[in-house]
Order: sequence, then structure tokens, then C-alpha cells
Amino acid sequence: MKVKILGKVMVLSCSLVAGGAFAAGPYIGANYSQFQYDNDDVEGGDTLKIDSAVLRAGFEFNDYLGIEARGGMGFESDKKEAALGTFEYDMDNMYGGYVKLSAPLAESVHPYIIGGYTKIKADVKYTLGSVSTDESERYEGESYGAGIDFNLTDTVGANLEYMRYYDQDEEEISGISVGLRSAF
Repeated sequence: MKVKILGKVMVLSCSLVAGGAFAAGPYIGANYSQFQYDNDDVEGGDTLKIDSAVLRAGFEFNDYLGIEARGGMGFESDKKEAALGTFEYDMDNMYGGYVKLSAPLAESVHPYIIGGYTKIKADVKYTLGSVSTDESERYEGESYGAGIDFNLTDTVGANLEYMRYYDQDEEEISGISVGLRSAF
């Protein structure tokens, strides 16, 4: 719900503010992300949602090609009650490197696709009755997604993005995020 409201506010504000042209060069930014963890082995199949903050730093070579590094950490875990017990997921940190391909629609609107490699460390806790197992899990693999960048001024922009960070076997970690960035 928070992501839907933030996304609508961001799109509305971006449509009301005239933006400058995207410039090649370095940028930094921060996103609020809601990571979603799905595990087919967990009874019921509901998604666990983890709120997190992600810092981004990148370099755009031109309007079409860029690279980006990200690092983040979860600040809220999620728990699912099942018939046999509980399952809790808490993301400690994540980081990765990506290539970003943009297709400018206008001076201030750039949709993009992004792909690269991500590593995630999380604590996973299973509780069955009075028996509890707490494990530190590491997930790493290819990542991909799509988003849209909006220029708010010549140096400040906003973005909205969906990213699939991990998808192997029965587990999937994806995320929806909104954020701001500043060009140098």
C-alpha cells in the first residue's frame, strides 16, 4: 500500500514539474524498496515483504547506457504463520552491480531496463512448536528489472522501478522501489 501511494505521488509530482535534460556523468541516489520473498516450500505460498533502504551510485555514459552499483539493508522483517509453525525473513544486506539501458521518451522521462548480479544476506527463522531454527542465508545470482527515471530539475531526479534480484529453485526475491537521485 505504501509503495502504491508513494508511486502515485511521485508520478503526479513529476508530471507537474518541468525537468531539465539528463546529462551524462556520475550520480548518487537513495530508494525506499519493498523486497518480496517467495518460497514455494513454505506452506500457503504467501509473500513475505521486507522494507529496506538502498543506496545507488552510477555513471551514465550517454542517454542510452550506464552502470550502477547498489547497497542496501532491511529495516523491517516479515513473519508468516503456517499450520505447522512460523516462518520469519529478515534481510541483513544486499549489494550488486548492474548495466542500465535507457530509451529517452522526452527530455525529462527515461524508461530503462537494468541487469546485473546481486548478493543478499538474510536471517531465516523457522519455528515448529517449541523447536526453533535460525539460519543465516546467502542468495546470489543474476538480476534484472525495469523502471522509469524522471528529471525534476537539472540535477535532481526521481525513479520508480521493479527488480527481480534472485530467482532460483523454489525461492524468489524481487522488489518495487521509489527514490531520488542527484547528478554531479
